[in-house]
Amino acid sequence: MKMPTNTITPLLVALSVVVSTPALANIKPGSFMTKDGAEITPTLQTGLRSNDNFFSTPDNSESRLIWSIAPKISALIDDGPDSYKLDLGSSTSFHNKDTIDNFTQVNVGALVHKEFTSKHRLDVTGNADWLYEPRGSGLTEGLGNTVNELVNYQQQDIAMRYEYGAMSSKAQIALITGFYNKKYQNFRSVSQFRDYDKSLIGVIGYYDTKAATRAFLEVKQENYRYDAIQINGISRDSNDVKVLLGMEWDATAVTMGSFKVGYQNKDFASNRRQNFSGLSWEAALTWQPLTYSTLQLATSRAAKDPLVQGDYIRESVYGANWNHNWSEHLSSLVGLSYIDEQYTGSINRKDKTKNARLGLNYLVSSFGMVSSYVDFIDRNSTQSTIEFDRVVVGINFTFALKANK
Repeated sequence: MKMPTNTITPLLVALSVVVSTPALANIKPGSFMTKDGAEITPTLQTGLRSNDNFFSTPDNSESRLIWSIAPKISALIDDGPDSYKLDLGSSTSFHNKDTIDNFTQVNVGALVHKEFTSKHRLDVTGNADWLYEPRGSGLTEGLGNTVNELVNYQQQDIAMRYEYGAMSSKAQIALITGFYNKKYQNFRSVSQFRDYDKSLIGVIGYYDTKAATRAFLEVKQENYRYDAIQINGISRDSNDVKVLLGMEWDATAVTMGSFKVGYQNKDFASNRRQNFSGLSWEAALTWQPLTYSTLQLATSRAAKDPLVQGDYIRESVYGANWNHNWSEHLSSLVGLSYIDEQYTGSINRKDKTKNARLGLNYLVSSFGMVSSYVDFIDRNSTQSTIEFDRVVVGINFTFALKANK
């Protein structure tokens, strides 16, 4: 199956955010086949972590002990060059001090890959999520424990990518389109102004240099449409256009990666908001000098919509991950990231967030793994009420079917 060529976004997500659970670095889950030819792969992860600043406050921090359980099941059907995949997962967290912090999140994802001929390919992906915002973040940023209910929301997105041109030819062209929707389920007096839809349309032209690289030109437009106008009467609707020129390296024995740099223009419907026009980039590189050691680097810069304050955020992200296998059973992870956010509009706010992770994975058997980790988060801001430090220490146990031989 040919995977989509744009690998930047998932790498940026992995590097720019210190996630709450380590990736399945060494375990290779087993699966079983159904009579209809579907490959079913179930996994189960459970863990315990300690958070020393649960509400993300600058002082008088409160700690929490959190137990989590996250089952997941994937179904894959391979039909020649075509494939169909369905992912179902949930994550439940229990807290030691207050049951109102307990929650269950649900994730559903689907992928269809079709190759009609050697020149015509189509990828369709869809996701639906039922999620909760961590305490002291999102709509409750800077409010600490003054809100006695979790903020929950739903989001759905669908994306389609049609690519024309044989992979052996000099050039290919891809058409992309998508739709995203986010809607909050509570605190409607405030959250209704953050419900929005986003539509995407774009085109990418590729040119094969025949040196294990492809140059490309990407032009895309995202239209943000908010369901309700704020009390001040200023619309948050905007059209966001990017024109990016880039290069991607095919996977080799040592490296793979991609970068794109160019121009972004974010134009608001209201002339009372400040527009953005300037430089934007995305880049990700995976370097594997040894079969047992991998370094991942990623960076991006763009203007994005804020959740609470300002017109837009000019965000710069820099990150690095180093994974090393010390033996067949033991591996380690070191991750660092730095995020610089500059808010514009009616607020003069600047945030700088530093994240670090130290992780250790031990493969107990071919179907079980123990992962321990320590996360350090340090946020500085021109607004003192949202500054905080946090240390999270945790251990996870991952279980899967015995790996297929």
